Amino acid sequence: MTIDLDPLLDSVDILTTSDGAHWPAHRHDDHELLSAITRTVTVVTPDAVYIAPRGTSIWIPAGVVHEVTAAPGNSMRCTWFEPDAGAELSARVVVTTVPPLLDDVLAQLSRYTDPVRRARAEAFALDLLGDSGEAEVGLPTPSTPWLRAVTDALVAAPSDRRTVDAWAAQSSVSVRTFTRQFAVETGMSFSRWRAELRLRVAMSMLANGAEVGRTARAVGFESLAAFSAAFRRRTGVSPRTFARSHGSVTDSRA
Repeated sequence: MTIDLDPLLDSVDILTTSDGAHWPAHRHDDHELLSAITRTVTVVTPDAVYIAPRGTSIWIPAGVVHEVTAAPGNSMRCTWFEPDAGAELSARVVVTTVPPLLDDVLAQLSRYTDPVRRARAEAFALDLLGDSGEAEVGLPTPSTPWLRAVTDALVAAPSDRRTVDAWAAQSSVSVRTFTRQFAVETGMSFSRWRAELRLRVAMSMLANGAEVGRTARAVGFESLAAFSAAFRRRTGVSPRTFARSHGSVTDSRA
């Protein structure tokens, strides 16, 4: 058996963001696997938003322009893959569920000094990554600047409850033009898009251990009952059940 000793992984770095952090739009020559270890990581590309709760990762192919926001208190693992590594892996950005075994292999890679053992570990890591499931597709974003300004504002503040009339007025277009163009560019109505964003942010907050009531307010729900009903329609379970399934402790009011 012949083992290719050319490195497949450039490096594995651990970043800690005690106060949160934001990296403006940039691109890499290598593929990047960005793993959220303790808190949520959000990646925005020119055409979608990706929210990775703790325990998941975002695969970012080489050359893709993206910006990254890490929640306060987050530890992230950045794994850099050579551009020609893992040809069978996705050529698009995806949020993926990383099996614990892959986490263990990546965490140990820096300890391998023997080229043969490292090459075997790298090949094994790529096999595991190729078998990982896709946790969530990206939430599409519009390309027209005045629409993108709206979605960027909502990503930054999902609790913003301004109506479609208010957003259209701010964009200096009619409500009809706003809603039609939004649907054309995202494939979703504005109300559905905002609801989906809110619930994705809510899921990541609950997975991080946020209380149900605080989560509901943070994503723009005035009523805890309305939040719980919307959450159950989206996920099939209550917010409290979802939080418990992710090992999080929340309040007992929903």
